[in-house]
Amino acid sequence: MVIKKVLPEIDVKAISSVMSEIFKQYVICKCTVSNPDREQYQRDVESAVNLLADEEKDLITHKFMVSEYIKDYQVYNFMIDPPISKDTFMKIRASAFYKLAILFQERGILQL
Repeated sequence: MVIKKVLPEIDVKAISSVMSEIFKQYVICKCTVSNPDREQYQRDVESAVNLLADEEKDLITHKFMVSEYIKDYQVYNFMIDPPISKDTFMKIRASAFYKLAILFQERGILQL
């Protein structure tokens, strides 16, 4: 059997640094004075994150959308309830990054 591919192949490890940059820009836009382009960027990022599964959304929100200075271990040990292992954190983040890459592409934030 052959299954039609409708999803792009994305190297999640390679996209990780790109996602970090997107969220750094998001945090900066959130903290700056009113600017229609920045406000739209912020809304686009938030709407994409809101489409994720709850555990993915919680992880992304805690790690990337609150502050730039949160470490991975702080998220999976102290911010996620109940706490999760590092491996589980990495799997959830990889899944979220894959979905976000597609969603960000649809919103014009990222070109794959």
